Amino acid sequence: MANLSCPKCGELTRRGGFRVWQILVAICFFPIGLLALLADREPTSCQKCGHTWQA
Repeated sequence: MANLSCPKCGELTRRGGFRVWQILVAICFFPIGLLALLADREPTSCQKCGHTWQA
């Protein structure tokens, strides 16, 4: 996972990942299941200040 800088406090934090159901659908219904990964990622959240954003 990539580290990002929080836009509010500047602390480095991990980027939000994919949800479990997205990964399972992508594996079970490959290659059409890859569309599940286009649905969206989980939001990125800073552990220091709690700010949440879509990255």
